[in-house]
Amino acid sequence: MVVIAKTQDFKDGQAKKFEIKKGKETLEGFVLRRGGKFFAYVNRCKHISIPLDYGDEDFLTSDNKFIMCKNHGALYEPETGLCVSGPCAGRSLEKIELEIKGGKVYFTR
Repeated sequence: MVVIAKTQDFKDGQAKKFEIKKGKETLEGFVLRRGGKFFAYVNRCKHISIPLDYGDEDFLTSDNKFIMCKNHGALYEPETGLCVSGPCAGRSLEKIELEIKGGKVYFTR
């Protein structure tokens, strides 16, 4: 298991990016706290394989209801990663499994 961050480092609606290894490839992921729960996904839009944010770790819509691709406005459910609006509707972000333990957020390799 690899520590991503401490749970206390997140406000509700806040996200943080981190790197993960998938085989020989290094990917960028992000973890999001919403409603006291944590969700993590690979930072790649399902429409065009580009980061969802502009490098600023701002992943949510202004009302904090959806994860939004800042490039073309696709909207994803934070709890499931399912695209509910935009050119990739019906597809889902690649989920990263998390574990919360001892006040820390982990992902397993």
